Amino acid sequence: MLIAELERRSRLTRDTIRFYERAGLISAPRRRANGYREYDDDSVRELRFISAAREIGFTLEQIRTALPSLKAPPARCAALLAQLDQRRTQIRLAIAAERKRLRRVDDLIERFSAVRWDSSSAAIE
Repeated sequence: MLIAELERRSRLTRDTIRFYERAGLISAPRRRANGYREYDDDSVRELRFISAAREIGFTLEQIRTALPSLKAPPARCAALLAQLDQRRTQIRLAIAAERKRLRRVDDLIERFSAVRWDSSSAAIE
């Protein structure tokens, strides 16, 4: 498939695909006689994985080390599963921290919603 089809199937832009190609994150495509790149279904799988991994916060280096798991038997995916489990823990901790911040914001909103101005001194009571 040509890059236009790969764009459609991966839901990534041409520039992003080429960036990942230059970075060595996707398998090098074959070249047609006219020099056009010829991508295959592996490229689609790799790009979808990269997108999902980026979405959950993996770095490009973490993705680079995880990509071989896509072609490996399930038993070799233990390292990837460990990374995913670690990322899940990090996300849960971040959510807990954000919930704490949200409670603090709600407390401040409640506190300052009840504030009255003393017109003679213009001070907060």
